[in-house]
Amino acid sequence: MDRELLRLYFICGSEDAEGNVVQTVREALEGGATMFQLREKGQHPLEGDALVRFASDIKRVCKEYDVPFIVNDDWKLAEMVEADGIHLGQDDVAVSDLPGYFDDKIIGLSVRDRKELEVSNLEKVDYIGTGPVFTTSSKADAGTAIGVEGLVEMRRLLGDMPMVAIGGIDDTNYKSCLDSGADGISLISAIAWAEDVGAAASRFLEE
Repeated sequence: MDRELLRLYFICGSEDAEGNVVQTVREALEGGATMFQLREKGQHPLEGDALVRFASDIKRVCKEYDVPFIVNDDWKLAEMVEADGIHLGQDDVAVSDLPGYFDDKIIGLSVRDRKELEVSNLEKVDYIGTGPVFTTSSKADAGTAIGVEGLVEMRRLLGDMPMVAIGGIDDTNYKSCLDSGADGISLISAIAWAEDVGAAASRFLEE
């Protein structure tokens, strides 16, 4: 895959922003987000038809801006709405067990450190998500922060494989992630909770 797609990877679900979340996604893409992931978690996540409608609405917006639409974890939903790809965690379905639909789609995998890398099959994986780099409140099960030192180590281990940093990233530390070997940064709250979503997204594209 084109590693430039990872440069500004916006992640959001129905509980991650106030008001019209689809509009929030639109504003983030207008501001320059290069990839989007629907991560539907939280206390009251959407399910069934409501989730399919929500995902379909966001996918249409992504298509307008020619930005890949990725679904977190839920491969059935991804296949149903014909997403551009899926992002899996270490405890989700194994990449090798995904149905044939994903053979020509983008597949991302969360790999925190050397230990997880050693047990991960990367044969069909297009990019790695590494973190949390910094402490984060957006993901309850994120684990202990690995710091930029962890990014440097993962870049060494992964070689040239595309890698995006995630976890606790904001406008005060994102450049350190890029300087430490990440091809891009993944963000939830730093964009979704911003007063001006588009402007917030644009700031993260500054070198």
